[in-house]
Amino acid sequence: RTAEFRGNVNILCQPPNAPALHHLVNLSLYDCQIKSLEGLGTFLSTCSPNLQVLDVGHNPLLNLPEDISLLGPSLQQLWCDDCQITGEIPKCITALSNLQTLRLSHNHIDSIPTTIRHLPKLHTLCLDRNHIQHLPVELSHLGQLQTLLLRQNQLTCFPEGVPGKSMTQLSVLHASSNRLTSLPRSFGDCTSLETVYVNGNHLRTIPEGLGGLPHLKYFNASHNQIHTLPRDFLSRFGSPPKKEDHPTREGTETCSKTLFQDATCVVRLCQNPVVESPHATTPHDDECPITMEESETSTTTPMILA
Repeated sequence: RTAEFRGNVNILCQPPNAPALHHLVNLSLYDCQIKSLEGLGTFLSTCSPNLQVLDVGHNPLLNLPEDISLLGPSLQQLWCDDCQITGEIPKCITALSNLQTLRLSHNHIDSIPTTIRHLPKLHTLCLDRNHIQHLPVELSHLGQLQTLLLRQNQLTCFPEGVPGKSMTQLSVLHASSNRLTSLPRSFGDCTSLETVYVNGNHLRTIPEGLGGLPHLKYFNASHNQIHTLPRDFLSRFGSPPKKEDHPTREGTETCSKTLFQDATCVVRLCQNPVVESPHATTPHDDECPITMEESETSTTTPMILA
């Protein structure tokens, strides 16, 4: 019904429509070629007081109007994937204090405001395929956050505390295909972590403490420049076999499978010097290059993939 909208939501925000929208819970305006949502928040805040889900994905939106913040009392999910939102995440979003799911993947976002801390109920934050270079430490205030998706951005590091001990519900962290040269020391304090993707970055080591994460089931650090592994990691998982110890047929991936001490967690270290080079060793270092998409998640095979 793209032609009816004519680039805005005026046709929807008409007083005669209000009675029919009183019990509206889920509104999808996906792929309607809408360029402006001006007036939508003001209209829906009065005629749809129970609106919980708003999907405006796949529209050529450059920003969101301030009146979207008026949906704060009821809105729980906001989907803005595949739009053209540019610059900082719109501050009106951080006024939606009951928001639980925020999806902003594949936009042109380059920064996250410190007011992100005003979303205490957020459990899913998806920012894949943007241009974000830095993360605010205020993300550590999101104590209910369970899933943080940051694939294909321009991150070089994480601030201390993200992830960390205050993020007690965080179980899934995807940060593959960035420019990470290191991970924070606080990584090992986030004991709720279960699934971590940091493949396709510039890492040269992983932090102490990761080997002590009690719920970790899957850790993918393949396609980095990891030369050394910390002692707690080696104590839990053992040393990854070297490439020359497990030769593969020409044209196949040099990724051997070997059962180690911990049968509860899969670790992927393909295409790292610690596996490829016979001279790579054990404890520390920091920085270098490469980029690659993450593989499919697996949490069932009880082995380390080196």
